[in-house]
Amino acid sequence: MRQYLLRSLLLIISWVVLWRVAAIMEYAPHASIWFPPAGLTFAALLVMRWKALPALLVAGVLSTLWVTDLYGDEVVVREAVATGVIFGVAHCTPYFIGAWLLRSKLTRLGSHGLASTIMAFLGIAAVSSLFAAWFGTEVMAARGMLEANVVWYTWLPWWIGDMSGIIVLSPIFIGLMSWRYQELEQWLGGLSFRVKTGSQSSFVWKVLLILVLLALCLVLTVTADKDEAAFSIFFLILPLLWVSYTESPLNTAIALALFSTATALSVGLLELMDYAIVYQFAVTVIAASAWFGLTVPALIAHNQLLTRQVSEDGLTRTASREHFMQSADVLIKLSKRQNKPISLIMFDVDDFKNINDSYGHIAGDQALVQITNKVASALRSSDLLGRFGGDEFMILLPESSVKYAEETAERLRTEISKTMLVGTEHYFSFSFGVAEVVSNEHVMATIDRADRALLAAKRHGKNRIER
Repeated sequence: MRQYLLRSLLLIISWVVLWRVAAIMEYAPHASIWFPPAGLTFAALLVMRWKALPALLVAGVLSTLWVTDLYGDEVVVREAVATGVIFGVAHCTPYFIGAWLLRSKLTRLGSHGLASTIMAFLGIAAVSSLFAAWFGTEVMAARGMLEANVVWYTWLPWWIGDMSGIIVLSPIFIGLMSWRYQELEQWLGGLSFRVKTGSQSSFVWKVLLILVLLALCLVLTVTADKDEAAFSIFFLILPLLWVSYTESPLNTAIALALFSTATALSVGLLELMDYAIVYQFAVTVIAASAWFGLTVPALIAHNQLLTRQVSEDGLTRTASREHFMQSADVLIKLSKRQNKPISLIMFDVDDFKNINDSYGHIAGDQALVQITNKVASALRSSDLLGRFGGDEFMILLPESSVKYAEETAERLRTEISKTMLVGTEHYFSFSFGVAEVVSNEHVMATIDRADRALLAAKRHGKNRIER
């Protein structure tokens, strides 16, 4: 209970401070360039769920009392408190529903849906902030704190300000809370907000570059006579995408927060309020693009993993049967065009079942890994080693006659016969079948001949080579 009260107090203080910062950047009644408290509200409800509601309602009441003082409204304290409670409910309800929907989505995705996670986050942030802006302006108008005829002109900048606050700052707040709530990383869809060890100098230089480019864009807007100069800020999407492609999610969130804060503060300091909505949209679009940018390295890594899973045997890391067949078909056609021989070796472990029965199936798997590593190290870089199935393997030897294949098989047989299974005194023994690809022969026909030669080696006493 004590920890909960302390966290609630910290949430109230943080919310009110952020609200005051946003109030400094107002360019229309109750509409800021961006609204950081919305990001904190969404993050708190996502992490703490209903436990965050009391603190957020108190923060809503305090901000309402403060805003009546700022605007010089003569309102009875009781009415101001009632307005604060109603505003707090109107503000929190859309974000509570949005956070619940997002959390439910993330729980189903687990750690395998980064792109879906970001898409869901951005979509829910947009819809939640839309309803929060709509409800908020209606409450303000109903309670006499906002003229009814300006509601339509207020809710749009209110909405964009809330949305940019969520998209930019919620990940930062979630990251801060994830250090306290370690279980968050189980359903963040691949996002990790842990601080990475090592030099951060490259990230610092990237952020400095972004801030310098931002300053140039703002100076251009101030000095140019053209309104179109304000849109130059959209070019900053490129360096921020660079950050998202090359840095961690935490660094991306930090870069976005610094860029957005500098933009919002500069608009007021440089008296660029006429272009406030341009900068609002720029912050929102650039932040959304940067978060999508995080999915590119993840998708590349996922595709590489899928490629390895298709092309490699999961245990021995040799070529899978399908990949071996495809590669063999290409190499055989190339050999035919170049009029060069190409041969095939089939081999398996003699009495492999005895290894599994005597030492267990884990030892059997270790035997296959140990053997394929030794065989692979003895082959040429141009040779292709693949697993046919079980303990049976294939070697394709480009530019090699059947005589060279027999010599290679004998060399492998000799080396393997000197090898013991790790942790035992069991020496390995292999049988080999070799065959040379003949004219107009499909790879499967060559494999069949090599396999029949292997069976003959088994029948003739094992630990031998047949062709």
